[in-house]
Amino acid sequence: MNRMSLLVPVVFPREESLTDANVQGLTGFDIVLFGYWKTPEGTDPAVVREEHAVDAEAELYELAAQFSRAGASTDVQLHFGPDDEYLETLQNRIVADTDADAVVIPKRITMWNNVLVPLRDDRNADRIVEFLTAFDPETIFTLELFHVATDESDVDAAREMLGEVERMLLAHGFTESDLEVTVAVAEDPDAAIIERAGRHNVVVIGETEEQTDAKQFLGWTYERIAERTDVPVVVVRK
Repeated sequence: MNRMSLLVPVVFPREESLTDANVQGLTGFDIVLFGYWKTPEGTDPAVVREEHAVDAEAELYELAAQFSRAGASTDVQLHFGPDDEYLETLQNRIVADTDADAVVIPKRITMWNNVLVPLRDDRNADRIVEFLTAFDPETIFTLELFHVATDESDVDAAREMLGEVERMLLAHGFTESDLEVTVAVAEDPDAAIIERAGRHNVVVIGETEEQTDAKQFLGWTYERIAERTDVPVVVVRK
């Protein structure tokens, strides 16, 4: 099986470090660090590059070293440009060029051993399971499969759907003690996911299909969740 590739955008200038150097369990991943320095309106990106490229590259390579110590291979890219649609266009191009399996839009990356996996349905289940099995199972102490039903009548079907995903994970080396299956009933699924995310240190979701705007990097579902939680969100691409 090919290694999974994970794209990590790093937007400059930054006020704090992206990780706390406790990243573990990434031996199954090839990581691309996508550095982007936002240039002020009316400023020549070439001038900003000349002033800041050395410092930005130093930070990116330090991040690469942290991921490498966690067992992941890393590649570094650095771009300069305006903070507008160009950034989204470039991100989408980099995703396509690298054929990234997943993208993490991080807040602050800590451990990767307590994972929340919200599933609306089973359309992306195979891809998500493939991504999750790239982690070293020995570093995972909780992987929670989570579905929010808007009506009690949907609970049994949701449990059956999550149970099938659980069986797939068990077949790939996870144990019952690693996995939790939770079905909640709530009127606002996004709010329930955001509340649950606070109990974990990374959220893994599937790419949604409602992306209609060039400015929407990974779709509205991702936008709603990522903007309202401090936990890094990984989007697994179709």
